[in-house]
Amino acid sequence: MEKPKYRMDLDFLKQFDHCTNRYEPFDVVATSKGRPMIVMCSKKPDPAAWCIIGNLFSVHFLSYRDMENYMAQRGMEPWTEAHERTSGIHMMYL
Repeated sequence: MEKPKYRMDLDFLKQFDHCTNRYEPFDVVATSKGRPMIVMCSKKPDPAAWCIIGNLFSVHFLSYRDMENYMAQRGMEPWTEAHERTSGIHMMYL
């Protein structure tokens, strides 16, 4: 079978490690719809120091300030007991 004539070169993605093995949990935040998101901090900030993990995606940031701006623009807030009561999802430590 012949390869397609036009093919996007995705080799640049190999340099990034998209797994979360290099991150440790830092906090839990709620989306504007009350869904939990995990905030993680890199054990070694290379290439990104901060990460927010959702259901189907993760977003990486080079600085805490960038992550704060991202959360503010999307109406995210710290996860509270009120979020646990309304969602039925228990994310806080006892």
